[in-house]
Amino acid sequence: MRGTRHGVLITNGPEGTIEEDAPACAHCGHIMSVKPFCDPAAFPNGRCKICNGLICDNPACHERCDPMEKKLERWERDAKLLESMQSG
Repeated sequence: MRGTRHGVLITNGPEGTIEEDAPACAHCGHIMSVKPFCDPAAFPNGRCKICNGLICDNPACHERCDPMEKKLERWERDAKLLESMQSG
């Protein structure tokens, strides 16, 4: 899963320790759980056709391509604009 923000989910239970990939949705940042040796892009609607990022099952993430990185950039720009308006 090169190029995708992700971590590892480790679960300890009666069947032992299970490690799963835990990629973040490219559109909302939701953490997903992917079983070992499974390709999340192979799941139905698992990859955005526009930004090529992994996306979760949230319908809003499938309606339009709005990558998390672009959202963060907008939020930072809006915060700076608001700060400059408040300071004078």
